[in-house]
Amino acid sequence: MNNNNPLISVVIPTLNTRPQFLKETIKSIENQTYLPSEIIIINNGKDELKIPECSLPIQQFKIMNKAGVAQARNFGACFAKGDYIAFLDDDDLWDLDYLKNIKKRIDQEHPDCLLASIVQLLDGKILPYKNVDNQLFKDILLVRNPGITGSSVVIKKKIFFEVGGYNPKLPPSEDKSLVLELLKNSFKIVVVPESKIVHRQHDRNNRLTSNKFLMEGTYQFYRMYGAEMNFSQKINNLHKIYKYIWLNKKSIVSSLIYFFFFACVLLQKLMKKLKIFL
Repeated sequence: MNNNNPLISVVIPTLNTRPQFLKETIKSIENQTYLPSEIIIINNGKDELKIPECSLPIQQFKIMNKAGVAQARNFGACFAKGDYIAFLDDDDLWDLDYLKNIKKRIDQEHPDCLLASIVQLLDGKILPYKNVDNQLFKDILLVRNPGITGSSVVIKKKIFFEVGGYNPKLPPSEDKSLVLELLKNSFKIVVVPESKIVHRQHDRNNRLTSNKFLMEGTYQFYRMYGAEMNFSQKINNLHKIYKYIWLNKKSIVSSLIYFFFFACVLLQKLMKKLKIFL
């Protein structure tokens, strides 16, 4: 299905160390049953990027080396011509009807943001993974990510900038933070479980987020939202912070603190189960 509707722009952040993924990602856009008006690729890698051939209009921009996906998405959004921006990471794929289903829900409900479900590609097999349906609540997002990733977000360009876009200080929590800000400001979010992104499971060395970034992002998320958390939510976030500190530098002190909060989380789960049985 061909269309010249400027409704949806696609923004892809990429690091040029894995061009084999980008080629397949672009192909999954080109094969959509509803086509976007454009693809915008933001390279935050060190070297120049060779863009694969594509029948759709492509813009390419280069920003500072390893600026991060949040900065890359925000930068790309500035050049989007569509009313809505669909984000897609360079190592993920969309199913054939991803944008068709998104467009249908836009026409029906006129939402500010749409969230798709996630399946995973593991050893050549497509397996169920995550679905945010019935889980879009502040109390859940303050503790964990039920299935929000950059590749599953489609958002009105106007609203994206109104809430400040992705926070570059929060990798990898910038995804759920964006949705938290939308919820806090009462914007309309629609879950589209029939639209699926295919999330590759591959070597962490090929992913864009290190344990150091995970640690810093989780800490900054705690700083930003800690005042809105109850005691249990704070314990869960502190547990994650010290887990990444421990993974980044396995010292005796970080090990002791991490396992202390690990024990606290286990105790919370046990107490919750006891209350259910009582």
